[in-house]
This record gives sequence, structure tokens and C-alpha cells, in this order.
Amino acid sequence: MNQYKNLKLQSDQALLTVSLNRPQTLNAITPELMDDLAALCDELQTQPDVRVVIFTGVGKSFSSGIDLNVFMQLLSSWTQDDLRVLIRRWQDTFNQVEALPQITIAAINGVCLGAGVEMILACDFRISSSRASFALPEIKFGILPDLGGITRLTRMVGPAWAKEVILRGRNVSAMEALRIGMVNRVADPGDMPGIARNWAQQFAKLPAKALAHSKKLINATYDTQLLQALKAAEYAQLQLIGSEEFGAAAAQMMQERLGVQEPQSEP
Repeated sequence: MNQYKNLKLQSDQALLTVSLNRPQTLNAITPELMDDLAALCDELQTQPDVRVVIFTGVGKSFSSGIDLNVFMQLLSSWTQDDLRVLIRRWQDTFNQVEALPQITIAAINGVCLGAGVEMILACDFRISSSRASFALPEIKFGILPDLGGITRLTRMVGPAWAKEVILRGRNVSAMEALRIGMVNRVADPGDMPGIARNWAQQFAKLPAKALAHSKKLINATYDTQLLQALKAAEYAQLQLIGSEEFGAAAAQMMQERLGVQEPQSEP
């Protein structure tokens, strides 16, 4: 398989492990990383020998979300048309992840924020380290999750919990994520990679065509609604990014730098 600057690939027979590889930024997501991910998805469509893909992160984080430094630099010179193209391309990339014929498992080894959460929601299964935490904090900055997270999380956990996570923008611990159905399993940090690999090995032994067709049919029950929701999210996000609220929040965010918070227990 090809090599990618922002992705670390490890192949073992029918299993491919893909690690987001920007540990110096807690695997923050950039346009280049998303381009690598899209190219990898294209390649996987022609790799029938790869039966299962595990997505994880290098270091102690799955992903801290969008790289704020890069994003703010883009905003300083981009038009709304530029942003619209970027949003649609990134939406398409996570749609590619969801549509892969392989079984996909997100092995969440640490902090998972923003676009990182939207990525794991596009995977078939989510196995989390007990030290991981999750958040969609966009609402705090006057914007919203626009890469499919609103629709996918609502399908997964129901509207009540989706509102709790998205509208409050708060941190969710691994155990709470398990309780609400956001992840499939939680394990001790040392055990989590082995459990993810064990699941992958089990899927690799099952009939590939039956898995692929079943997965496609399950996903197809929502496809039309997702496409409509993605267009609505794109429209809303473009309005919000141009607002005074986001401008003020972004300026403060750049001054303070978004810190990684410990999971908080809330009623």
C-alpha cells in the first residue's frame, strides 16, 4: 500500500491498522491529513485482501479535532466558497470511511474531540480506553459539528443524549460514552488495543461478502437523511463562521489555546 505523511500504516495479513500520525498536536486534523485519509479510502476500495481496518492515534490521543492554528490561518484568507468546498470535501471523506467495504473499528486511545469524534462515529465499532474522553465543543465557539456528527450521533444515542453532548459541548468520560451507547466497549488502556485486535481477527474470519452487503444495507437505511442533513449543516456552518460570535470566540481561543480538559462527572 502507499505511504502517507500524516497516517501510519501497519499491515498484518487481513488486518490494517491506521494511526493518525501528528502526535505533536495530539493528532489534530489538517487538510493534508484529510487528503491522506481520502486517498487511503480510495485505495482500500481496491484492496479486497484487507478485511478489517482499525483506526487509532499515535501517542496518548486519538485526535484533538481540527488544528486550530491551521484553521484560523485558512479563515484569514478564504472566501465562503472556499470554506464550502472544504466542508463538502471533508464530509465526503468521512462518508468514504463509513462506506468502506471493510469492517472499521475505532480504537480510541485517549482524548477525542470535535472532528475526531465525527470520524469515530463514521466507523462501524468504537472500542475505547478507560482514559479516553469525548467532546463536541463547537457550540462553545459559536459553530456546530458539520461533518456528519450531528446526524450520526443522534442515530446512535437518540436525540435526548445527542442534545446533551452537542448543545452543552461538555466532556464525556469513556464510561458515560458506554452508558449512552456512543461506544461499544471500554477497557483498561493496556487491554484496549488487544481487544480491538481480537474483534478485528474475529471479523476477518467471517464471510467478507456477507459482512460488506449487510453493512451496506444497514447504512443505506439512513443515506438519504444523512445527505440532506449534511447540506443543512454546511449551510448553517457557513452562516456561523461569518458571525461576530465566532469571531470573538476564535480570537479568545487563539489567545488561550484550547486545553485538554479531564473528563467531568455531571448529573
